[in-house]
Amino acid sequence: MEFLNVEAKEVRGEILKILKRNYPYQTGDKLIADILMDIQYSVSPATISGHLTYMEEKGYVKTEKVKAYGVERVLAKLTPKGIDLTEGNIPADPGVKIHD
Repeated sequence: MEFLNVEAKEVRGEILKILKRNYPYQTGDKLIADILMDIQYSVSPATISGHLTYMEEKGYVKTEKVKAYGVERVLAKLTPKGIDLTEGNIPADPGVKIHD
């Protein structure tokens, strides 16, 4: 169980790094999942949704559901607080592992 906890923290950190690279624009949940799978994380749409919800409740990301051509997607954007977390300007969050 500890491994899953560590991987969840790492995945959250990677999501923040993905969003930071695309800031100030939104990034789709499908693209986030594709990038995470490319760097060898096993993620599902439900996993991504859970991580985005967790980080939105913490104030690190803002999400928006959009529907186009019959497909619903979640778009995520890093908040200023999320930028501060990734840059080390605020205290580290024990639920998010940021590494360079």
